Amino acid sequence: MNAEAKLLSVAQGREDFHRGFLALQEEHAYEVKQFRGVIPLDLEGTLFRNGPGSMNAGSEAYGHWFDGPGMVSAITFQSGKVHFRNRYVRTPKFVSDQRQGHITQRGFGTQIKGGPLRNLFRPISNPANTGVSWHGGKLCAFYEGGQPFRLCPSTLETLGPELYDGLLNSRKTLSAHGKIHSRTGRQINFGVNLAGIGLSGIRCALDVHDLPSRGGPVRSCRVPLPYFPFIHDFALSENYGLFLVSSIRFGLSGPLMGLRTLSESMSFDGNKPVRGLLIDLRTMSLAKEFELPPALVVHFGNAFERDQEFIVDFFQSDNSEGFDWLCDVFNVEQVTGAGLVRLRLNTKTGRALLSPHHNGLIGEFPAWNPRQTGKRTDRCYFVAHSQPDNKGFFNTVVCLDTETGNIKSGNVGEHCHTSEALFAPRRGASDPHSGYLLAVVYNALHHRSEIQIRDAENPAIEVGAAVLNHHVPFGFHGHFTTDLFGAIH
Repeated sequence: MNAEAKLLSVAQGREDFHRGFLALQEEHAYEVKQFRGVIPLDLEGTLFRNGPGSMNAGSEAYGHWFDGPGMVSAITFQSGKVHFRNRYVRTPKFVSDQRQGHITQRGFGTQIKGGPLRNLFRPISNPANTGVSWHGGKLCAFYEGGQPFRLCPSTLETLGPELYDGLLNSRKTLSAHGKIHSRTGRQINFGVNLAGIGLSGIRCALDVHDLPSRGGPVRSCRVPLPYFPFIHDFALSENYGLFLVSSIRFGLSGPLMGLRTLSESMSFDGNKPVRGLLIDLRTMSLAKEFELPPALVVHFGNAFERDQEFIVDFFQSDNSEGFDWLCDVFNVEQVTGAGLVRLRLNTKTGRALLSPHHNGLIGEFPAWNPRQTGKRTDRCYFVAHSQPDNKGFFNTVVCLDTETGNIKSGNVGEHCHTSEALFAPRRGASDPHSGYLLAVVYNALHHRSEIQIRDAENPAIEVGAAVLNHHVPFGFHGHFTTDLFGAIH
């Protein structure tokens, strides 16, 4: 029995959501014909999504959800019609694994068969499976541990690595969470890179980049770090970028010697405070450094400045349970979320105040109107479990008024599960709250996915849904643009 058959056998014997992790091997391009409700005429643009399209390479299974090859989907909305397209990113890892029919490169949680000598000093491969962004006329698929891959926005064909005019090379990384400044149109992104080897061991650095939308100089700064950190996301305001170094430790000797994976070498240190780094984007320099109680921080909501305060909401937990299930997605009983908190940081004194949002929901994947990035806003959209003890993947889409605490939410359906839901503005709307939440929802009863369109102000209202001919595996992050790509006639 090969890995795919084994995974199918395991998934079918588990809770109904597990089959949502199974591979979509085929690459499609078609106009969707099955709908529920209506596709609103003022919804126009393209939703790009990225995530692992498969959890196996031929006869072998990947050892971690982060290691599956990136598969980008493009869902185009135009004149009440919907077009779907998906395509795997042709990274060297994907091409090699496909050609040889087994795992040929190491991953975050996957070793090459053959023991330590086969893995000795082998780098972590780049599956380009985490994020996707349309910026400056370039569609790119991103991963934490390498450079992005540029895609054709109309066909999703892989065009090759995107090195940003020499800013990057094969040894430098760019995160999957670049953010586009709503006023300047520039992309702020970052990477964690090795900075050398000293007496105390391997030295690392946080490199922050200010990337122009179309040509021009790239502005960068480097912040030395005493150890290899966990920094997945950051917060962007008008003048600042905020980075929180979680209470996560990576032991690098085991992975370097080929003895362990990076995932196996990760641990949560409950005595280690979160280290805050505030970067002034006007001078590209470290403006403030501060500490917060020990925590694991993964994703941030929108940030903004008010008077002398930097304000942002983010999900945090006091343990690493949010990561523990990722290495065995076909046996997990509950996809773990976290609690939402608000940080107020005085940009002059560096004083930080942290307080929870008392909404009782356990969630993840915060989103907002991207036209408001860095501006004052009082909306945070996210996905959650409708009840804290719900099993499976997330099943609820939430709109939180962060000023009043008012919550409106909608369950995506019985035996249905969703990952990130993204905001899409109504065409021509001047109200920044006027729009839709777009969610790729897996229906476990029919083993198919649908694109649900929910009212952003009240996600309990499903405006419509485009039902696909197949499922789309659970993914990570996406990007909505009002630009149109896809073959709708």
